[in-house]
Amino acid sequence: MKRLLISISLATSMTAASASSPIFEFGAGEAGWFVRNDAVMGGVSSSRLRIDDGVLTFSGRVRLENGGGFAGVRSQVKRVDLSSVSSLTLRVRGDGRRYALQLLTSSASFVTYRAEFATQAGQWQEVRVPLRNFYPTRSGNRLTGPALAKKNVTAFGLTFGNGRSENFQLEVDWIRAQ
Repeated sequence: MKRLLISISLATSMTAASASSPIFEFGAGEAGWFVRNDAVMGGVSSSRLRIDDGVLTFSGRVRLENGGGFAGVRSQVKRVDLSSVSSLTLRVRGDGRRYALQLLTSSASFVTYRAEFATQAGQWQEVRVPLRNFYPTRSGNRLTGPALAKKNVTAFGLTFGNGRSENFQLEVDWIRAQ
C-alpha cells in the first residue's frame, strides 16, 4: 500500500476554527510554504512546491538511498484552535496514492500527529479526515501518546513516503475545519 505523508507549519495569532471555516485557501497573501525532505537526515529525495491559481502543487521523487524515503512541505506557522470541530476536509487531486495529513502542536515537542487518506488518480475529491484518526508519531514511528491537543495546533503538513522509490504529485485546493 502506498503512503503519502504531508506536513504544514503555521504561526501567528491563534485562530479559532468553526465548522466549515477555511484554514488554507492558497490565494495571494497565504502564509509562505517550504519544502522539508529527508535531506534533514541524509536522504536524497527531492520535491517541488508551487502555488498557482489558488492551488498548492506538491510533487517530486522519493528515493531510499542514505536512509531516506520521504518528501514533505510545510507552511509557515499558523496557530489554530480546533477544539470546536470534529474533522478537517481537504479538496485534493492526487495520483491514486495514500497520503497523510500531519498536525503539530505547541504542547508536544518533536511529535507530529498523522492521519492518512487515499486519493483517486486525476480526480478532484473532498477528503474528510476526522480528528480522532490522528495518532502521535516521532521521526515516523508511531507513539502511544500524548493525545492531540486540538486547542494548540501550530502547524499542518504534507509528506509523501511509502517505502518505495517513485514519483508523486498532489494538488490541494483548500483545507477546511468541519
